[in-house]
Amino acid sequence: MTKNQQSTKGRSVVSSFIHKIPGTIWTLSFVSLFMNSSSSVISSLSPVFIIGLLGGNSLDLGFIRGTTEALAYVLKLCSGVLSDYIGRRKILILIGYGAAIFTKPIFMMATSIFTYMSAQTIERVANGLRDTPRDALVADTSPKGLKGTCFGLRQGMATLGSTIGGIFCWQILRHLGDDESSIRVVYIIAIIPIILAVLLLCFGVKDAAGITALKKRKGFPIKREDLRELGSEYWYFIFVSLTFMMSRFSESFLVYRAQTLGLGVQYQALMLTVMYLCYTPTVKLVGIWSDNADRRQFLAAGFILMIVSCVILGAATEIWQVVFGVAVYGVHFGATQGTLYALVSDYSPKHLKGTTFGIFNVTCAIGMCSSSILMGYLWDRHSAEVAFYANAGIAVVATFFLLFLKPSRRDS
Repeated sequence: MTKNQQSTKGRSVVSSFIHKIPGTIWTLSFVSLFMNSSSSVISSLSPVFIIGLLGGNSLDLGFIRGTTEALAYVLKLCSGVLSDYIGRRKILILIGYGAAIFTKPIFMMATSIFTYMSAQTIERVANGLRDTPRDALVADTSPKGLKGTCFGLRQGMATLGSTIGGIFCWQILRHLGDDESSIRVVYIIAIIPIILAVLLLCFGVKDAAGITALKKRKGFPIKREDLRELGSEYWYFIFVSLTFMMSRFSESFLVYRAQTLGLGVQYQALMLTVMYLCYTPTVKLVGIWSDNADRRQFLAAGFILMIVSCVILGAATEIWQVVFGVAVYGVHFGATQGTLYALVSDYSPKHLKGTTFGIFNVTCAIGMCSSSILMGYLWDRHSAEVAFYANAGIAVVATFFLLFLKPSRRDS
Protein backbone atom coordinates (compact mmCIF):
# COMPACT_ATOMS: atom_id res chain seq x y z
CA MET A 1 0.00 0.00 0.00
CA THR A 2 1.40 3.39 -1.03
CA LYS A 3 1.67 6.38 1.30
CA ASN A 4 -1.17 8.11 -0.58
CA GLN A 5 -3.39 5.06 -0.19
CA GLN A 6 -2.57 4.86 3.53
CA SER A 7 -3.34 8.55 3.93
CA THR A 8 -6.64 8.18 2.05
CA LYS A 9 -7.58 5.16 4.16
CA GLY A 10 -6.70 7.04 7.36
CA ARG A 11 -8.89 9.99 6.34
CA SER A 12 -11.74 7.65 5.46
CA VAL A 13 -11.53 5.95 8.89
CA VAL A 14 -11.59 9.33 10.64
CA SER A 15 -14.46 10.50 8.43
CA SER A 16 -16.41 7.29 9.14
CA PHE A 17 -15.83 7.73 12.87
CA ILE A 18 -17.03 11.34 12.77
CA HIS A 19 -20.18 10.41 10.87
CA LYS A 20 -21.04 7.62 13.30
CA ILE A 21 -21.27 10.16 16.13
CA PRO A 22 -24.68 11.92 15.95
CA GLY A 23 -24.78 15.71 15.56
CA THR A 24 -26.44 16.09 18.96
CA ILE A 25 -23.43 14.46 20.64
CA TRP A 26 -21.03 16.79 18.84
CA THR A 27 -23.09 19.86 19.72
CA LEU A 28 -23.38 18.88 23.40
CA SER A 29 -19.62 18.31 23.39
CA PHE A 30 -18.94 21.84 22.15
CA VAL A 31 -21.49 23.24 24.62
CA SER A 32 -19.51 21.50 27.38
CA LEU A 33 -16.28 22.96 25.98
CA PHE A 34 -17.58 26.54 26.21
CA MET A 35 -19.21 26.01 29.59
CA ASN A 36 -16.20 24.40 31.21
CA SER A 37 -13.87 27.09 29.93
CA SER A 38 -15.88 29.41 32.17
CA SER A 39 -16.38 27.04 35.12
CA SER A 40 -12.66 26.26 35.40
CA VAL A 41 -12.10 29.89 36.43
CA ILE A 42 -14.16 29.26 39.59
CA SER A 43 -12.21 26.14 40.58
CA SER A 44 -8.77 27.57 39.87
CA LEU A 45 -9.36 30.87 41.69
CA SER A 46 -11.38 29.50 44.63
CA PRO A 47 -8.41 29.04 47.01
CA VAL A 48 -6.98 32.52 46.46
CA PHE A 49 -10.44 34.11 46.57
CA ILE A 50 -11.77 32.33 49.67
CA ILE A 51 -8.51 32.17 51.63
CA GLY A 52 -6.51 35.07 50.20
CA LEU A 53 -9.14 37.76 49.56
CA LEU A 54 -11.96 36.83 51.94
CA GLY A 55 -9.87 35.63 54.90
CA GLY A 56 -11.11 32.03 55.05
CA ASN A 57 -9.17 28.83 55.73
CA SER A 58 -8.89 25.30 54.32
CA LEU A 59 -11.98 24.17 56.23
CA ASP A 60 -14.00 27.01 54.66
CA LEU A 61 -12.69 25.98 51.24
CA GLY A 62 -13.66 22.34 51.80
CA PHE A 63 -17.07 23.23 53.23
CA ILE A 64 -18.02 25.64 50.43
CA ARG A 65 -16.79 23.44 47.61
CA GLY A 66 -18.07 20.23 49.20
CA THR A 67 -21.57 21.30 50.23
CA THR A 68 -22.36 23.24 47.06
CA GLU A 69 -21.08 20.37 44.93
CA ALA A 70 -23.30 18.02 46.94
CA LEU A 71 -26.30 20.27 46.30
CA ALA A 72 -25.58 20.11 42.58
CA TYR A 73 -25.50 16.33 42.65
CA VAL A 74 -28.77 16.09 44.62
CA LEU A 75 -30.42 18.31 42.02
CA LYS A 76 -29.03 16.01 39.36
CA LEU A 77 -31.27 13.29 40.78
CA CYS A 78 -34.32 15.56 40.67
CA SER A 79 -33.58 16.76 37.14
CA GLY A 80 -32.96 13.19 35.98
CA VAL A 81 -36.26 11.96 37.39
CA LEU A 82 -38.03 15.01 35.96
CA SER A 83 -36.55 14.48 32.49
CA ASP A 84 -37.81 10.88 32.53
CA TYR A 85 -41.19 12.05 33.82
CA ILE A 86 -41.81 14.65 31.09
CA GLY A 87 -39.95 12.72 28.39
CA ARG A 88 -37.84 15.77 27.46
CA ARG A 89 -34.21 16.65 28.20
CA LYS A 90 -33.40 19.85 26.30
CA ILE A 91 -35.57 22.29 28.29
CA LEU A 92 -33.91 21.36 31.59
CA ILE A 93 -30.44 21.52 30.03
CA LEU A 94 -31.21 24.97 28.65
CA ILE A 95 -32.50 26.30 31.99
CA GLY A 96 -29.39 25.02 33.75
CA TYR A 97 -26.92 26.55 31.33
CA GLY A 98 -28.87 29.81 31.15
CA ALA A 99 -28.95 30.26 34.94
CA ALA A 100 -25.14 30.09 35.10
CA ILE A 101 -24.89 33.44 33.30
CA PHE A 102 -26.11 35.30 36.39
CA THR A 103 -23.56 33.89 38.83
CA LYS A 104 -20.37 35.53 37.55
CA PRO A 105 -21.35 39.12 38.53
CA ILE A 106 -22.14 37.88 42.05
CA PHE A 107 -18.71 36.26 42.30
CA MET A 108 -17.09 39.46 41.12
CA MET A 109 -18.85 41.59 43.78
CA ALA A 110 -18.41 39.14 46.68
CA THR A 111 -16.88 40.75 49.77
CA SER A 112 -17.68 38.01 52.28
CA ILE A 113 -17.57 34.24 52.43
CA PHE A 114 -21.38 34.18 52.69
CA THR A 115 -21.79 36.11 49.41
CA TYR A 116 -19.22 33.92 47.68
CA MET A 117 -20.98 30.78 48.90
CA SER A 118 -24.32 32.18 47.68
CA ALA A 119 -22.88 32.64 44.19
CA GLN A 120 -21.30 29.21 44.33
CA THR A 121 -24.65 27.72 45.38
CA ILE A 122 -26.49 29.28 42.42
CA GLU A 123 -23.74 28.13 40.06
CA ARG A 124 -23.98 24.56 41.37
CA VAL A 125 -27.80 24.60 41.23
CA ALA A 126 -27.53 25.49 37.55
CA ASN A 127 -25.05 22.64 37.14
CA GLY A 128 -27.41 20.21 38.86
CA LEU A 129 -30.35 21.14 36.64
CA ARG A 130 -28.50 20.47 33.41
CA ASP A 131 -26.04 17.62 33.89
CA THR A 132 -28.26 14.54 34.33
CA PRO A 133 -30.66 15.38 31.47
CA ARG A 134 -27.60 16.09 29.32
CA ASP A 135 -25.99 12.75 30.18
CA ALA A 136 -29.30 10.97 29.63
CA LEU A 137 -29.56 12.67 26.21
CA VAL A 138 -26.08 11.42 25.36
CA ALA A 139 -27.20 7.91 26.33
CA ASP A 140 -30.45 8.32 24.34
CA THR A 141 -28.65 9.32 21.14
CA SER A 142 -25.47 7.20 21.32
CA PRO A 143 -25.28 4.53 18.58
CA LYS A 144 -25.08 0.90 19.67
CA GLY A 145 -21.55 -0.05 20.66
CA LEU A 146 -20.34 3.56 20.94
CA LYS A 147 -21.55 4.61 24.38
CA GLY A 148 -18.08 4.82 25.88
CA THR A 149 -16.87 6.72 22.82
CA CYS A 150 -19.72 9.24 23.00
CA PHE A 151 -19.36 9.81 26.75
CA GLY A 152 -15.61 10.05 26.33
CA LEU A 153 -15.99 12.60 23.53
CA ARG A 154 -18.31 14.85 25.52
CA GLN A 155 -16.19 14.59 28.66
CA GLY A 156 -13.01 15.10 26.68
CA MET A 157 -14.35 18.28 25.09
CA ALA A 158 -15.45 19.47 28.53
CA THR A 159 -11.95 19.06 29.89
CA LEU A 160 -10.45 20.65 26.81
CA GLY A 161 -12.64 23.64 27.65
CA SER A 162 -11.34 23.58 31.21
CA THR A 163 -7.79 23.59 29.85
CA ILE A 164 -8.54 26.58 27.64
CA GLY A 165 -10.15 28.36 30.59
CA GLY A 166 -7.10 27.81 32.78
CA ILE A 167 -4.73 29.16 30.13
CA PHE A 168 -7.03 32.12 29.52
CA CYS A 169 -7.11 32.88 33.27
CA TRP A 170 -3.30 32.71 33.44
CA GLN A 171 -2.89 35.07 30.49
CA ILE A 172 -5.37 37.63 31.85
CA LEU A 173 -3.70 37.71 35.27
CA ARG A 174 -0.29 37.80 33.61
CA HIS A 175 -1.18 41.01 31.75
CA LEU A 176 -3.47 42.69 34.30
CA GLY A 177 -1.58 41.58 37.41
CA ASP A 178 -2.63 39.30 40.23
CA ASP A 179 -4.24 41.88 42.49
CA GLU A 180 -7.83 41.75 43.73
CA SER A 181 -9.35 43.89 40.95
CA SER A 182 -7.77 41.74 38.21
CA ILE A 183 -9.10 38.56 39.77
CA ARG A 184 -12.61 40.04 39.86
CA VAL A 185 -12.36 41.11 36.19
CA VAL A 186 -11.68 37.50 35.18
CA TYR A 187 -15.04 36.43 36.58
CA ILE A 188 -16.89 38.94 34.40
CA ILE A 189 -15.06 37.99 31.20
CA ALA A 190 -15.99 34.36 31.93
CA ILE A 191 -19.63 35.17 31.04
CA ILE A 192 -18.81 35.23 27.31
CA PRO A 193 -18.33 31.47 26.74
CA ILE A 194 -21.51 30.73 28.72
CA ILE A 195 -23.52 32.88 26.31
CA LEU A 196 -21.97 31.03 23.37
CA ALA A 197 -22.87 27.68 24.97
CA VAL A 198 -26.51 28.70 25.45
CA LEU A 199 -26.83 29.89 21.83
CA LEU A 200 -25.31 26.65 20.54
CA LEU A 201 -27.68 24.63 22.71
CA CYS A 202 -30.74 26.57 21.51
CA PHE A 203 -30.11 26.00 17.82
CA GLY A 204 -28.05 22.81 17.67
CA VAL A 205 -29.68 20.28 20.02
CA LYS A 206 -32.94 18.35 19.76
CA ASP A 207 -34.53 15.84 22.10
CA ALA A 208 -34.13 12.20 21.10
CA ALA A 209 -37.11 10.52 19.49
CA GLY A 210 -38.87 7.66 21.23
CA ILE A 211 -38.41 8.68 24.89
CA THR A 212 -41.35 7.31 26.88
CA ALA A 213 -42.63 9.93 29.31
CA LEU A 214 -43.39 8.53 32.77
CA LYS A 215 -46.00 11.24 33.46
CA LYS A 216 -48.67 8.93 32.03
CA ARG A 217 -48.43 6.91 35.21
CA LYS A 218 -50.34 7.95 38.29
CA GLY A 219 -48.66 8.94 41.55
CA PHE A 220 -44.98 9.57 42.15
CA PRO A 221 -43.05 9.31 38.87
CA ILE A 222 -40.59 6.69 40.14
CA LYS A 223 -42.07 3.54 41.63
CA ARG A 224 -40.67 0.98 44.01
CA GLU A 225 -40.72 -1.58 41.22
CA ASP A 226 -38.47 0.74 39.18
CA LEU A 227 -35.82 0.58 41.87
CA ARG A 228 -36.14 -3.21 42.04
CA GLU A 229 -35.84 -3.40 38.28
CA LEU A 230 -32.38 -1.84 38.45
CA GLY A 231 -31.02 -5.05 39.95
CA SER A 232 -28.34 -5.98 42.48
CA GLU A 233 -25.47 -5.36 40.04
CA TYR A 234 -26.47 -1.72 39.65
CA TRP A 235 -26.81 -1.17 43.38
CA TYR A 236 -23.45 -2.77 44.14
CA PHE A 237 -21.90 -0.54 41.48
CA ILE A 238 -23.45 2.43 43.29
CA PHE A 239 -21.90 1.20 46.57
CA VAL A 240 -18.45 0.93 44.97
CA SER A 241 -18.87 4.38 43.42
CA LEU A 242 -19.86 5.89 46.78
CA THR A 243 -16.77 4.47 48.48
CA PHE A 244 -14.49 5.77 45.76
CA MET A 245 -16.11 9.21 45.66
CA MET A 246 -15.39 9.55 49.38
CA SER A 247 -11.72 9.77 48.33
CA ARG A 248 -12.25 12.29 45.51
CA PHE A 249 -11.88 15.79 46.95
CA SER A 250 -12.52 19.14 45.25
CA GLU A 251 -9.99 20.05 42.56
CA SER A 252 -9.47 23.35 44.38
CA PHE A 253 -7.29 21.48 46.87
CA LEU A 254 -4.85 20.67 44.07
CA VAL A 255 -4.41 24.39 43.49
CA TYR A 256 -4.23 25.09 47.21
CA ARG A 257 -1.47 22.50 47.64
CA ALA A 258 0.67 24.41 45.13
CA GLN A 259 -0.29 27.72 46.75
CA THR A 260 0.92 26.56 50.17
CA LEU A 261 4.30 25.68 48.64
CA GLY A 262 4.73 29.18 47.23
CA LEU A 263 3.26 29.14 43.71
CA GLY A 264 2.22 32.63 42.55
CA VAL A 265 -1.44 33.52 41.96
CA GLN A 266 -1.13 34.00 38.18
CA TYR A 267 0.31 30.49 37.79
CA GLN A 268 -2.20 28.71 40.03
CA ALA A 269 -4.76 28.38 37.22
CA LEU A 270 -2.16 26.38 35.30
CA MET A 271 -2.25 23.63 37.95
CA LEU A 272 -5.70 22.57 36.77
CA THR A 273 -4.54 23.02 33.18
CA VAL A 274 -1.88 20.37 33.87
CA MET A 275 -4.61 18.09 35.20
CA TYR A 276 -6.84 18.61 32.17
CA LEU A 277 -3.99 18.16 29.68
CA CYS A 278 -3.45 14.72 31.17
CA TYR A 279 -7.16 14.03 31.52
CA THR A 280 -8.32 14.89 28.00
CA PRO A 281 -6.38 12.29 25.95
CA THR A 282 -6.90 9.69 28.68
CA VAL A 283 -10.68 10.01 28.76
CA LYS A 284 -10.91 9.84 24.95
CA LEU A 285 -8.70 6.74 24.67
CA VAL A 286 -10.37 4.96 27.58
CA GLY A 287 -13.80 5.82 26.15
CA ILE A 288 -12.92 4.13 22.85
CA TRP A 289 -11.08 1.16 24.38
CA SER A 290 -13.74 0.47 27.00
CA ASP A 291 -16.38 -0.13 24.30
CA ASN A 292 -14.46 -3.28 23.32
CA ALA A 293 -13.18 -4.43 26.72
CA ASP A 294 -14.16 -4.92 30.33
CA ARG A 295 -14.76 -1.42 31.73
CA ARG A 296 -13.92 -2.64 35.24
CA GLN A 297 -10.25 -2.94 34.25
CA PHE A 298 -10.07 0.77 33.43
CA LEU A 299 -11.90 1.61 36.62
CA ALA A 300 -9.39 -0.40 38.67
CA ALA A 301 -6.47 1.37 36.98
CA GLY A 302 -8.07 4.74 37.77
CA PHE A 303 -8.60 3.82 41.42
CA ILE A 304 -4.95 2.81 41.78
CA LEU A 305 -3.79 6.05 40.15
CA MET A 306 -5.91 8.00 42.64
CA ILE A 307 -4.00 6.32 45.46
CA VAL A 308 -0.64 7.14 43.83
CA SER A 309 -1.66 10.76 43.27
CA CYS A 310 -2.68 11.27 46.91
CA VAL A 311 0.59 9.78 48.16
CA ILE A 312 2.64 12.04 45.86
CA LEU A 313 0.69 15.17 46.82
CA GLY A 314 0.89 14.33 50.50
CA ALA A 315 4.66 13.84 50.40
CA ALA A 316 5.36 16.84 48.12
CA THR A 317 7.81 19.48 49.34
CA GLU A 318 8.46 21.24 46.02
CA ILE A 319 6.28 22.62 43.22
CA TRP A 320 7.46 20.11 40.59
CA GLN A 321 6.31 17.27 42.84
CA VAL A 322 2.86 18.84 43.10
CA VAL A 323 2.77 19.19 39.30
CA PHE A 324 3.58 15.48 38.97
CA GLY A 325 0.91 14.55 41.51
CA VAL A 326 -1.65 16.71 39.70
CA ALA A 327 -0.72 15.05 36.38
CA VAL A 328 -1.31 11.59 37.87
CA TYR A 329 -4.61 12.85 39.30
CA GLY A 330 -5.57 13.95 35.76
CA VAL A 331 -4.85 10.50 34.31
CA HIS A 332 -6.87 8.90 37.14
CA PHE A 333 -9.76 11.25 36.39
CA GLY A 334 -9.65 10.36 32.69
CA ALA A 335 -9.61 6.63 33.40
CA THR A 336 -12.59 6.76 35.75
CA GLN A 337 -14.97 9.57 34.83
CA GLY A 338 -16.23 8.51 31.41
CA THR A 339 -16.03 4.86 32.46
CA LEU A 340 -18.26 5.44 35.47
CA TYR A 341 -20.91 7.16 33.36
CA ALA A 342 -20.74 4.46 30.68
CA LEU A 343 -21.21 1.82 33.40
CA VAL A 344 -24.28 3.64 34.72
CA SER A 345 -25.75 3.37 31.23
CA ASP A 346 -24.68 -0.28 30.91
CA TYR A 347 -26.44 -1.25 34.14
CA SER A 348 -29.62 0.76 33.36
CA PRO A 349 -32.84 -0.13 31.52
CA LYS A 350 -33.51 2.32 28.69
CA HIS A 351 -36.67 3.89 30.13
CA LEU A 352 -34.93 4.78 33.43
CA LYS A 353 -31.68 6.34 32.16
CA GLY A 354 -32.41 9.75 33.70
CA THR A 355 -33.26 8.20 37.04
CA THR A 356 -30.21 5.95 37.19
CA PHE A 357 -27.90 8.82 36.28
CA GLY A 358 -29.64 10.85 38.98
CA ILE A 359 -29.07 8.18 41.62
CA PHE A 360 -25.43 7.94 40.58
CA ASN A 361 -25.02 11.70 40.83
CA VAL A 362 -26.52 11.78 44.34
CA THR A 363 -24.05 9.04 45.25
CA CYS A 364 -21.27 11.28 43.97
CA ALA A 365 -22.72 14.15 46.01
CA ILE A 366 -22.55 12.27 49.28
CA GLY A 367 -19.05 10.98 48.58
CA MET A 368 -17.48 14.20 47.31
CA CYS A 369 -19.09 16.36 49.99
CA SER A 370 -17.77 14.05 52.70
CA SER A 371 -14.34 13.95 51.11
CA SER A 372 -13.98 17.73 50.66
CA ILE A 373 -15.13 18.55 54.19
CA LEU A 374 -12.88 15.84 55.65
CA MET A 375 -10.02 17.11 53.50
CA GLY A 376 -10.48 20.67 54.75
CA TYR A 377 -10.84 19.56 58.37
CA LEU A 378 -7.73 17.35 58.39
CA TRP A 379 -5.74 20.00 56.54
CA ASP A 380 -6.78 22.73 58.98
CA ARG A 381 -6.44 20.68 62.19
CA HIS A 382 -3.47 18.51 61.24
CA SER A 383 -1.62 18.91 57.93
CA ALA A 384 -1.86 18.54 54.16
CA GLU A 385 0.04 15.26 54.44
CA VAL A 386 -2.55 13.72 56.77
CA ALA A 387 -5.40 14.94 54.56
CA PHE A 388 -4.01 13.40 51.36
CA TYR A 389 -2.96 10.13 53.01
CA ALA A 390 -6.45 9.70 54.50
CA ASN A 391 -7.99 9.99 51.04
CA ALA A 392 -5.46 7.49 49.69
CA GLY A 393 -6.59 5.04 52.37
CA ILE A 394 -10.25 5.39 51.36
CA ALA A 395 -9.31 4.79 47.71
CA VAL A 396 -7.57 1.56 48.76
CA VAL A 397 -10.83 0.34 50.33
CA ALA A 398 -12.76 1.24 47.16
CA THR A 399 -10.28 -0.72 45.05
CA PHE A 400 -10.86 -3.79 47.23
CA PHE A 401 -14.66 -3.52 46.83
CA LEU A 402 -14.24 -3.15 43.07
CA LEU A 403 -12.85 -6.70 42.90
CA PHE A 404 -16.36 -8.05 43.57
CA LEU A 405 -18.23 -5.97 40.96
CA LYS A 406 -19.92 -8.20 38.40
CA PRO A 407 -19.80 -7.55 34.63
CA SER A 408 -22.39 -5.12 33.31
CA ARG A 409 -25.01 -5.63 30.64
CA ARG A 410 -24.33 -3.65 27.48
CA ASP A 411 -26.45 -1.64 25.03
CA SER A 412 -29.64 -1.81 27.09
